[in-house]
Amino acid sequence: MKTITEPSREIPVRGEADVIVVGGGLAGVSAALAAARCGKKVILIEKSIVLGGLATLGHVCIYLPIDDGMGNRVFGGQVQELLHVCARYGYDSIPDCWKGGAEKVEGTHERYKTNFNIPAAVYALDEITSDEKVEVIYDTSFCAPIMEGNTCKGIIVENKSGRGAYLADMFIDSTGDADLFARAGAQCEIRKNRLSFWTHEIDTASMKKALETGRVYDAVPLRWFGYIPGKSGSADTVPEFYGTDADEVNTYIKMSRKLALDYLKEHQAEDFTQMTIPFMPQFRMTRHIVGKTVFAVEPGVSVDSSVGCVIPCTDQPAAVYEFPYEGLIDSDITNILAAGRMVSATGKGWEIMRNIPSCVLTGQAAGTAASLAISAKKTVQDLNVAALQEKLAAGGVKIHMADELRNNQNLPPVPKPQGSIYNVRS
Repeated sequence: MKTITEPSREIPVRGEADVIVVGGGLAGVSAALAAARCGKKVILIEKSIVLGGLATLGHVCIYLPIDDGMGNRVFGGQVQELLHVCARYGYDSIPDCWKGGAEKVEGTHERYKTNFNIPAAVYALDEITSDEKVEVIYDTSFCAPIMEGNTCKGIIVENKSGRGAYLADMFIDSTGDADLFARAGAQCEIRKNRLSFWTHEIDTASMKKALETGRVYDAVPLRWFGYIPGKSGSADTVPEFYGTDADEVNTYIKMSRKLALDYLKEHQAEDFTQMTIPFMPQFRMTRHIVGKTVFAVEPGVSVDSSVGCVIPCTDQPAAVYEFPYEGLIDSDITNILAAGRMVSATGKGWEIMRNIPSCVLTGQAAGTAASLAISAKKTVQDLNVAALQEKLAAGGVKIHMADELRNNQNLPPVPKPQGSIYNVRS
């Protein structure tokens, strides 16, 4: 490859904080909120101009279930909080039985989930981060870590002001692609993604349905192009892409929009139009850290270092697992934690950890851990995990599964409700 030499230059330090979060998806928002609520000064670096990541920019505007499909709420804390935040100012589809945030619902298998309006969610995320005194820096791309041995001292960014640096004691990588960890030298694994592209649309049939139901979201259903779990089989010729290579990212984006354009050409009519399209590539799993522990999918097993219970959200019933603290950290890098889909998990474990509820849980755990490590003057490897568990539990996180959840692991599947859990057209 042809190269050039970049001249050395002085880079201005544009800010300092206790905790810097890189990436403003829901995992990053959760991490920033957790650290701020622990009394730390927090800077959140976001490459776009809105928070929410895939949930907003990527149009994956369905907050998947936080219950086990048997009437038991599995997630609490900020997972439950942000579900309601995302739907605070727009429409929602939270079943009445869960609107009050119940711990358990008898005699129903309606799931504790919601569709939400993207602009309303963006405004609500703006509000909650502002209320908690999180300093959000928009339109700013992370470039590189500033390393001293195994410790990150700061990050280099690029935005309209040019190149700059931010310094902190602790860092949280919530880029979705483990960009901070990878560039800091951590061991990572990558995989390919099948093409996926969601758009909102409207036609006279959906408008009529909305008038009949009184629910505005029925007027603007989502359409899913490309690979659809449960509908697209392994024999499909849907192409696969890495999300960590610029050429493949560009090909993914262009091919996604070509699928939508082809559909629009075929279905163009007076009574139909596409309303919105995603403004980021909808990669689900690209690169994850190989942490101190790799999340093992063992239902019913208690994990001593658990930072919370997680589930495969679309399963019904959903088996409950406990995620280990060591899945958030590298074995060597002393002050970076992972939040979101790029935590240390593989196989089915990675599928579980990419869902919004799991991402938000790891964000709360990472933000809290970073804060405790600063206060105790510890590395992330030496953190007192029992103290972290106590703090998370006080914030509503279910650290270990209750006996009732544990006993549900071997129950037969229950009938699924009418329609897809995703509520999208294909």
